Amino acid sequence: MYPSIVADIGGTNARFALVSGKHNGQFNISDIHILPAGEYPNINDAFRAYLGKIGGIQPRALCAAIAGPIIGDQVKMTNLNWEFSCRQVAAEFGLEAFIPMNDFAAIAAAVGNIHPDHVQNIKPGLSDPNGNKAVFGAGTGLGVAGVVNHAGKWLPLPSEGGHVNLAPTNALEADIIKAAMLTHAQVSAELFISGPGLVHLYNALAVVLGVAPESVTPADVTTKGLANSCALCRQTLEVFCSLAGSFAGNLALTYGATGGVYIAGGVVPRFSDFLRASTFIEKFNAKGLQSGYVANVPVDLIVHPEIAFAGAAAWLEQQLGA
Repeated sequence: MYPSIVADIGGTNARFALVSGKHNGQFNISDIHILPAGEYPNINDAFRAYLGKIGGIQPRALCAAIAGPIIGDQVKMTNLNWEFSCRQVAAEFGLEAFIPMNDFAAIAAAVGNIHPDHVQNIKPGLSDPNGNKAVFGAGTGLGVAGVVNHAGKWLPLPSEGGHVNLAPTNALEADIIKAAMLTHAQVSAELFISGPGLVHLYNALAVVLGVAPESVTPADVTTKGLANSCALCRQTLEVFCSLAGSFAGNLALTYGATGGVYIAGGVVPRFSDFLRASTFIEKFNAKGLQSGYVANVPVDLIVHPEIAFAGAAAWLEQQLGA
């Protein structure tokens, strides 16, 4: 299957990389190029531009992690005006296969055999090496996926779990959700557990506490909260960690994630130490009759620099073989 191309395509950028093989169980990923997706009318033009940057190498296959729904052979991007048939793209470029996958399913595919150097432990536990795993990540939205071991292969389970209704665990959280219901049709997990969610949470908390909020960005909430220079920002981070912990524990129950829960996305790495010292673990474990079930489930923060590429490469290997 080598050489192959892996891609991570979102609404803003189309990122491509070359996979030339494996070494010590890890994929050799190189020639990473980031193309502004909006400058290309379709994926064909973007892929052609990337191939030009790597000296005309003829890849055997392409696997792309895509931010959007995938229905059979057809892909329609959510925040990008690209719609295409994978078979037609493969035929145009002489590929053996073009395999699309949900962007968070790619991350899930990678955690099946993730290297210990690519994670930081948040919650200690005892992982079942063959147990189901769950992944969630706060970024522009809230991505959720699972992965199961079937006959020695890790199979990702994409979902839209970030859009489930958010459940409170105490009176303050209930009041925050009630405040958010005044301006939002649905109070989903993503509404608060995401980058933009930090601002939504900040504003809802201000309503509950009866204080005047300032105009803030997610970075403002994080920076001021960590510096303890803004009491409202600090409490926003504390509630964020509480909600994230409860949500992560729910995922452990939903997916039967005895193999661990993994955190991805760009938000949490900015305050991982704060998260570790917060009520995250307490809320994760607070599952009533099933508290014992989740008590030993570890939680790890993914620090792999190219996790989507690694997952796409892993899935391509499973689908086509080495």
